[in-house]
This record gives sequence, structure tokens and C-alpha cells, in this order.
Amino acid sequence: MIVDSHVHVGRWKYPPLEEYLPAMAQAGVAAAVLVQFVGNTDNAYLTRCVAADPARFAAVAMVDTDTHGAPAHVARLAATGHVRGVRLWASTRSPGPDPLALWRAVDAAGLVASVRGPLADLADPGFAGLLAELPGLRVRLEHLGFTTYPDADRRAFERFLALAERPHTYTMWAGFHANSGTPYPHEDADPYLREAVAAYGAHRITWSGDWNRPDPAPGDYAAAVRHVLDRPYLTEDDHRHILGGTARELFGLAP
Repeated sequence: MIVDSHVHVGRWKYPPLEEYLPAMAQAGVAAAVLVQFVGNTDNAYLTRCVAADPARFAAVAMVDTDTHGAPAHVARLAATGHVRGVRLWASTRSPGPDPLALWRAVDAAGLVASVRGPLADLADPGFAGLLAELPGLRVRLEHLGFTTYPDADRRAFERFLALAERPHTYTMWAGFHANSGTPYPHEDADPYLREAVAAYGAHRITWSGDWNRPDPAPGDYAAAVRHVLDRPYLTEDDHRHILGGTARELFGLAP
């Protein structure tokens, strides 16, 4: 039961959900998390998509992080029952006396914080301090921390790995088309992937096939599934977690 944990769809910038469905069927993807794209805090389209088929889809929304009303917006999104997460930057802080107000709102609503990099911001001690302040907050670090291969800052990557010591921190296997210096099967990423699996465990790694990448070639989406299945250092149990089990548990999708 494959789940893509990071799919962009929309009425502008990205194609509508109807264009994703054939690729989903062809690649054997059973469910997906629809993630709002940067520059759009109108989540109505995503929530409508989920409302039409809640057994297959969940949503990760975005809010205007610079406004005092953002925490209340999070609560309203959670109340829809269709939004399972909010997308933030590692550097996001709220205006006003409590810089963590928005993060606290995500935590209080029982939602997942799906966190963007760059890697330097995820590795910053301030982000680790934020997570320590909110020990119950579930966090998904997108695109393996936005690590670039093979020239990642090793010290920053080691700090990214150290975040796995916190049991509610997850990461995501995706973004290789943009972050790898080599084409499929992205062999320059393998040393980093091995370390990430060792640190987080497959049960805290979600997968995305980057369906919405710019100018995809035919077969790219199915190849992203094979990229997981062909890694010799992963077991069948690892495959089950990475390709669907972790995302179903984290985002509350039906089994």
C-alpha cells in the first residue's frame, strides 16, 4: 500500500488533482498527502480534494506565518478534519511575545509540522532548542533535510542526523532529482541515505516520488518507487515503512 507523502496539486502553479490520478494508478500509489506549495496560504482547494476522498488523501496546509492570527488559523484548519499538518520553515518564528506560538498551535491541534530547510537552518542549535521546548510535537523534515549530494556540509548533516534522537522527529525520502548530482539511481546520495536510515529507522521515514518535479520524463514516478525497492541496504520491512506504513501512521490515513 504505497503512500506518496508529499504531492503538490493546485489551481495554479501545479496541476490539479485530476492530472495526478492517472500517474498515481500507474505507479501503484494507493494514497497521498497533498502538501500546500510555497506562496499559497489558501488551502480551500486541498481541503475540497480531501473531503471528496478522505480514505485516500490528507492535506498539509500553509498559513501566513508573519501574522498574529496564524495560531488561530491553525486551529480552524485542524477543525476541518482534513488537514493533518502545517508546513513551516525551520526558521519560522511568530511575531509577538512568544516566538513559538505558531509551533505550539500545531502541537496543540495534534497536527504534524512538515518542516522545510535549508539544511543549515535545520542544523542550527536554535531549531534543536525549539524541538526540545515542544517534546510532543511531531515533526517531518522534508527532503532529507534538503541535503545536497555529494557535497553536503558534513557537520550540518550530522546535526540533522542527531535530531533523530528525538522520537517524534521524522524525515522524508525525496527530492533526489533536484539535490543529487547524478541521475537515477542517484548513487551519490546512497551514503547519506544509509546514515539517515541508521539514525531515524525506516519507521520514521516517509516517501515521495516527486510527481510534480519540473519536466518529468515518462516513467520517472514509477522509478522513484524502484529507487526504494532497489536499495540493497533496505529490508522488506523497511520497504513497507518507507513506501507507506510510516506516512499512514503519521498523517492518519486509513490502513
